[in-house]
Amino acid sequence: MPTGTYSSRQTVPVAQHGSRFSRRLGPHHFAYLRAIAEGLERTDCARRYLGIEHGHEAVTAHRLVVDQVRAAARRRGETSARLIGLTIRVSETAQPSLEDFIAERGLDDWSEAEVTELYTELCGEAQGPDPKAQRRERLRKRQIELLRSLESAVAEAPSPTDFVGGWFDEALARKLDLAGFHTLGELNDRVSAGGAWYKSLPAVGKAKAQRIEAFLRTLLPREAQALPFFGVGRQTGRALVVSVPTPPVLAGSLLGEVTTEQTVEAWIAARANSDATRKVYAREVGRFLVWLRHERPGVSPQQLGVRDAVAFTGFLRDIPPHFISRRKASPGAIGWAPFRGQLTPASRQQALTVVSAWLDWLVEARHVEANPFRLISRKQGDDRAARGEVKAISEGAMQALLGFFEREEPTSTPTPAVQRMRFLLRFLEAMGLRASELLSAHLGDLVTLPEGLALKVHGKGAKNRHVTLNRQAREALNDYLAARGLGDFLSADPATPLLASALDPMAPISYPALYQTVRRWLEKAVSASALPQHEKAQLYKASTHWLRHTFGTRLIEKGAAPDAVQSSMGHASPVTLSRYTRASTKRQFSEVTKVFGE
Repeated sequence: MPTGTYSSRQTVPVAQHGSRFSRRLGPHHFAYLRAIAEGLERTDCARRYLGIEHGHEAVTAHRLVVDQVRAAARRRGETSARLIGLTIRVSETAQPSLEDFIAERGLDDWSEAEVTELYTELCGEAQGPDPKAQRRERLRKRQIELLRSLESAVAEAPSPTDFVGGWFDEALARKLDLAGFHTLGELNDRVSAGGAWYKSLPAVGKAKAQRIEAFLRTLLPREAQALPFFGVGRQTGRALVVSVPTPPVLAGSLLGEVTTEQTVEAWIAARANSDATRKVYAREVGRFLVWLRHERPGVSPQQLGVRDAVAFTGFLRDIPPHFISRRKASPGAIGWAPFRGQLTPASRQQALTVVSAWLDWLVEARHVEANPFRLISRKQGDDRAARGEVKAISEGAMQALLGFFEREEPTSTPTPAVQRMRFLLRFLEAMGLRASELLSAHLGDLVTLPEGLALKVHGKGAKNRHVTLNRQAREALNDYLAARGLGDFLSADPATPLLASALDPMAPISYPALYQTVRRWLEKAVSASALPQHEKAQLYKASTHWLRHTFGTRLIEKGAAPDAVQSSMGHASPVTLSRYTRASTKRQFSEVTKVFGE
């Protein structure tokens, strides 16, 4: 199915179909005919200006464009209408004039006798201009002038409100119309949202859909295209920054005359202590500013009221479809939108908390007078869809997983990837490190304290702590170092990373590589285990962070003091320990069964 404006199957007169499928003339049609008049290859011109990919379709499209433009010329009384669409070629065998010969070869400083001698040698006797070639050149110029005149008189600029039938071939236009894409604007909005928008169109696959998208972009002016729906933004680091009004600065502001975007950057620089925090702050305030720009045009942070805060809270509970991306794209690209789906109650509460924290900071800086989010409830309730799953691996399940890696290659030396997974399971279960903490740790971070051997960890919030290097952790580390050919932790190079690439025992790995490796291997181990199906279903979701939760759960299950658990894991608040609920659930089941039995 061609994606251009015309089709070989369009044989029924337009008048029989009504205005919805009436063909229209746009600037791209005249650009196509001018390119043909200049002698460019027809197939290339059809591909560039008409969205036609195939040669036989280009022939039909050419005839239909020519017929339509000639008809327009005749209606205007143009006597040269027959020139439209003709290929007028100046003879390629005609010899150049003496003047052209001199100009082409840069012979201006030669004498007339020298030039004449060379010209005669290469081209024969000097001849005057070819009368036929001159006449053809005059006709070609008339043809191009006529096309420019007609374009200014009859060409229509495609508009988002135009029916698709005016610009696409009728067969394709009818498919688009039946699928609900009646106008160019409706088609453009759906295409720009991304995803497999073409699934409802019979006989249109990904390749044809891409040609439709490309042709649509030639039809609509850039300002009319949804590229993206939210307009052009810019990125500062990882933050989307959009333009919102900046009213006159308040007297006494500690920030001075700065834009709203600059206040976000200053707040993040002042309050965020890690890359993860900076990313969250930038994302949440960036989303709020996008909402503010499009849902409250003209309103600046200084002008926010309680109604705005309530409206944003309601917006987060039910995000409109056009605010949700249908493809992974960077801000400003086709298909981008600030959200990837509806938010959970926890995510909504986080969004409100972050935006409120930014406004609180602006109030403290005397840059805005008040924070209206202080006057509304930020509680979002429980997530009814959440299953209350504990992100920890039971002792039985851990033995099953370790057993898989012990059996993975029983008759040969385990691969570095398998050795690394054994280490990860045993070491993180015994140490409870965050993934970022493990990735940045080296043997040089091991220290001897009066209480024993420990690992100095540079943790979240730029805080240092010491984690006990217990027996299980020591054994797991020494086994892993030996497998890498590095000896043990007492003799190996202090610069040795605790976790290494499978290709180079001294090279660290990235977080994405660690995450994907753990997920892939755990899925294989769980699938091969004899665990109950309900436990398998839960463990299929396991990731690196589950091993940290497992450490906390083990400590609480064995009766460790809460302050020891808190300091070992590097939590700022003891309230965080409540997430390790397997221990409390175990005690709950135990106490209830004492009374009622199992």
